[in-house]
Order: sequence, then structure tokens, then C-alpha cells
Amino acid sequence: MKTLWGSCTPKRASIRINTDLARKPPECLEYIVVHEMTHLLEPRHNDRFKCLMDRFLSSWRRSRQTLNQLPVCHEDWKY
Repeated sequence: MKTLWGSCTPKRASIRINTDLARKPPECLEYIVVHEMTHLLEPRHNDRFKCLMDRFLSSWRRSRQTLNQLPVCHEDWKY
């Protein structure tokens, strides 16, 4: 996965996680795992999804913001 942090296929109950998350802060990995698991209950990013995210991980918006400021792939880091 070079452009996504994670993906979920609810019909198959399948979740994939980008291995580059291991190089990110732990709260970012937690956010992605909760995000993808929430898709098993609600496939869309609608109000119900956001409500469930609030219930399962109240800090998800902060973690999402942190993660969105980081490059997806390790090779994209600028030294």
C-alpha cells in the first residue's frame, strides 16, 4: 500500500494496514485500526461512522490530523 494507511472490505471482514504505520506515532496506528474496524459496522464516512469513531476513540480527529501531516511511504521522508 503506497497511497493508503489502511483499507477495509466489510463484505469479507477483511482489513489491510500499511506497514509504514510501524514508523509513525503509536496513536496513528491505533487510529487507523479503529477506523478500519469501524468500517465493519459502517462502510461509509457518514454521521453514523463519525459517531462510532467518537465512541471508540475520542481522540481520533487529533490522530488523523497528525497522520495527515506525515508522508505515507517511508521513502517520501525528506532528510
